[in-house]
Order: sequence, then C-alpha cells, then structure tokens
Amino acid sequence: MGWKASAIIVHSGKETDHKSLLTELGFSNLSKIKARTVEEVINPNDNEVYIGRYKNNLIICAPDMPMSFFEETPGHAEKILIDKFPGAEICAIVLHSVVNLWGYSVTKDGQKIRARAGSADDGTFVEFGEPLKEELELLSKSQINAEGRREYIFEDYPDEPMSEDQVGEEFVFEITGKYLGEPLDSCEDFLFETRLEGYSYSKIINSFSASGGKPWWKFW
Repeated sequence: MGWKASAIIVHSGKETDHKSLLTELGFSNLSKIKARTVEEVINPNDNEVYIGRYKNNLIICAPDMPMSFFEETPGHAEKILIDKFPGAEICAIVLHSVVNLWGYSVTKDGQKIRARAGSADDGTFVEFGEPLKEELELLSKSQINAEGRREYIFEDYPDEPMSEDQVGEEFVFEITGKYLGEPLDSCEDFLFETRLEGYSYSKIINSFSASGGKPWWKFW
C-alpha cells in the first residue's frame, strides 16, 4: 500500500468547537460536507479539511498545514494550537509514497522537541531535537555510510542497505503509535471506523509558514 498523509494529532482531552477552531487556524468560508473515515481523508483533497476525535486526541487532516510544523519557529497554525491546548503534545505527520516524502514533528508544552523529514530527491532535509523513544529501535539498525548518509541494515536483507527515505514512513508509523495506541499502519479502528467532520473552504487567510511568506514546501 502506498501511503499519503497530511495530518495533525493534538494529544489532549480538552474539548473545543471544531468549526471555530478551524476558522482561527485560517480556513475561510467553511461549509459542512460529508463526514468520512480517517482512511478516506488522511490525505484530503485541496480545499477540504476534516476534524474529529480519537481516544484522547484531536485529529485534523488538512492539505499543507502539517508541513509548516517542520519549521523551528512556530507558524500561525502551530501557535494557535499551542495556545488553545496548553500542555498538550502536538504531532504533525506527512507521507507521500510517490516521492518517498516522510516527516514528523512533535511539540510538547509549547516547545518543539523533535522534527525530521525527508524525501527521495532531497534526502533528510529537516532534523533537530533529540531522538524520541519511539525512534530508537529503528535508529539502532542504522549506520553512517562512506558518503556521510544514514543507511539501515535489516536482518532479512543484510546485503541491501536502505536509505532513510525508504525507511521514513516506518518512523512515522511508530511515532503515531504513541498517541493512537498502535502504529498508524495497523490501527484499523482509527483508520476504518473513526469518522471525521468535513468542511470545504475557499482559502487560507493566514499563511501557515512562520515568516508569512510562501511556505518553503510549495517550491517542490
């Protein structure tokens, strides 16, 4: 299965009005559309955003917004979520298997503690913060090769080192397991049974980027 995902997980039991929150995040002219399962909308269409709860988490699936969380300085959307959910842990994830794009960002108590992202063409282009517990098993299978790049050796393929973009989605799966209770790729009740409210919108009022300029991922 090829994975595509663009989602935010806010690990907090605090309730909030979903439409009002989306408006504060910058989605304008919101109109209610059909609720859908996470599996259907984890990588939503342009001009559609989905929101709901799973266990002790607020889930937001939106185009572009999660990528802004990979900047060290919080952008508009991240600042809103930090203010709205004090003390919460906020995790942004992106996946796009066509180009081996992968990434995750974790903010805790208002501070960015970890962010990593990469792709087949660009290698690992974001990495800061100390490794999280959920990363350690995979990282233990890696080494730095002669070109200075991290590669992974797995028991089943000892003579076929894998580049980080080939392993990136596995990191995303493990990180999400911290919040969902099990890794994203095996969390069937989340993917296939959890339905999120859907809204269409006309535009984003505030840029998702910290600088307010054109977000850097738009240059891809």
